[in-house]
Amino acid sequence: MLPRGLPLSAEEAGVKSAAGDTRPGHKISLSLAIFALGAVIGLGLANGLGDEFVAGLVILAVLSLMLAVLGRASDNTRKRLTAGEASYRAFFEHAVEGIFRTTPEGHYLAVNQALAQIYGYGTPEELMARLTDIGAQLYVDGGRRDEFRALMQADDVVTDFLSEIYHQSGKRIWISENARAVRDWSGVLICYEGTVEDVTEKFEADRALRAALRQAELANRAKAAFLAAMSHELKTPLNAVLGFSEIIRDEMLGPNNQPVYREYAADIHASGRRLLAIINDVLDVSRLEGGQLTIDARLTAPQEIAEQAVSTARSTTGESRAIAIAMPAGMPAVLVDPRRIAQALGNLLSNAIKFTPAEGRVAIIAFVRADGGLSFTVEDSGIGMAQETIAAALEPFRQLDGSLARKFEGAGLGLSLARALTELHGGTVTIVSAVGSGTSVTVSLPASRSEKHALSA
Repeated sequence: MLPRGLPLSAEEAGVKSAAGDTRPGHKISLSLAIFALGAVIGLGLANGLGDEFVAGLVILAVLSLMLAVLGRASDNTRKRLTAGEASYRAFFEHAVEGIFRTTPEGHYLAVNQALAQIYGYGTPEELMARLTDIGAQLYVDGGRRDEFRALMQADDVVTDFLSEIYHQSGKRIWISENARAVRDWSGVLICYEGTVEDVTEKFEADRALRAALRQAELANRAKAAFLAAMSHELKTPLNAVLGFSEIIRDEMLGPNNQPVYREYAADIHASGRRLLAIINDVLDVSRLEGGQLTIDARLTAPQEIAEQAVSTARSTTGESRAIAIAMPAGMPAVLVDPRRIAQALGNLLSNAIKFTPAEGRVAIIAFVRADGGLSFTVEDSGIGMAQETIAAALEPFRQLDGSLARKFEGAGLGLSLARALTELHGGTVTIVSAVGSGTSVTVSLPASRSEKHALSA
């Protein structure tokens, strides 16, 4: 709050008690005036001076009475004003915030005790005696006072003017100033007046928070770079493992007389493919966090996306169980990156296969919504999950069963990656599940991705 104008001193105010201010001088003057008027009227009537004389005296009496009333009103107004000045003087002296009045050149005209304490002085008088040039003595940045004056010149008001200043002890503190320009009736600038708040603790806390956020961002970038480098380093030897195991498994260089070797090679190849899928997921997570993963959108049939997702899931899990694909005929194409959407749906299908018994059901269903957007739903009749664990399942690297002896393997990236890849297309992922009743995960793409919208655009 800006002060409305600093008060007069107690001596200047001339404050008196309402009970003690009887102003006897005015009462005596009024009584004498009435007495004198009555005497003159009496003498005039006794000497027969006529009606005109009496009428003039009556007019004079009325004017005298009016002057007396106006004098009384003036006295009452003066008392109210001086009482208000005394009240505001008390507010000024005991305010929690620092209050000041300065010349435009930077000299203090008035300060309160709170401001003296903020700046490290014992009294307002000491502050004004020792701090004689605000621009040169107060601000750490010598040009800060000039900025303050420029803002005042432009707007007549300064709000939340944050500055580092020198405390009387020599340390540096941060203050926030709110001030206004005071001008006379002709618009000439007289002074500045306003308030000061010590915001050192708040400023330091904000600065520490910003530093921590920068460190977290740097750490996140370093993690992403590390994951990308490690993923690349792991994929190189893994490709060799996959290639040679496939040669042995398929007997490309000639028959192998030991069938068990072929089985071992098949196991090596299947494990290698699962490991490669995890590495690719980790690499995608690092790219997503770094904002480096982009999409190559093109019109693609929903049937093609669903079939590619099924192929991805079977390759990842190594299972060839039946996966139902249900969608109406003649569905419109969607403008998406087919590899990324198929990857998202493939991850959802992999989870469905992993958590559904062999005799259970896994399906992928596509449909067009009322708003023109297209949705894919992956349904299973597996073990399901509790409602309160869904949010945790959507976080990367989160396993609902965190024990080393957990029954179901995985890096905990399937759902989080599916959601991230869907959001990259402007879509959403919703999950409906219950323990023992299976899970339904829906990938909803916006209507702007539909073939009709894409062609009209």
